[in-house]
Amino acid sequence: MFLVFALITLLGALGMLLQRNIIVAGLCMVAAFFGVAGLFVLLANPVAAALQIIVYTGAILVLVLFVIMMLNSHEEEPAETPHPIQRWLSVALSLALGVGAVKLVLASRGVQQLAVQGAALPRGTTLEGVGAVLFAGHLLGFEVAGLMLLAAMVGAVALTKRNL
Repeated sequence: MFLVFALITLLGALGMLLQRNIIVAGLCMVAAFFGVAGLFVLLANPVAAALQIIVYTGAILVLVLFVIMMLNSHEEEPAETPHPIQRWLSVALSLALGVGAVKLVLASRGVQQLAVQGAALPRGTTLEGVGAVLFAGHLLGFEVAGLMLLAAMVGAVALTKRNL
């Protein structure tokens, strides 16, 4: 099952990156989010899987697609001529950054402690833990994020509907 959910996640992410139509790319992102939620289920953490689906797939993606559909009222500009050197430099830079990130993670103290201690896995996320962290320690950030999302939606409507 891990391979199935990993393939769903990777193919969804790849489809999102390679797709030229932004709406289809958003739908590929939904597939990637569902794959990640399936991986959370395999990790015996259904709360994180539900939060993945509700928050990312349900809220953020709907907001992104809503704003894209509203702001996509103009014709797209024609693409510039391709520059192959930029493509190869970006691939090389991405590979270098990826290798560096993997080396940093493998050299981190947390990974080394897991190897020494016999990989004692932490407990899964609970609703009580999420609520305590969200509403006790990060209440101000939670409220500010909600206000910023509301302001972004009002701004999107104001930009597209000038005659309100």
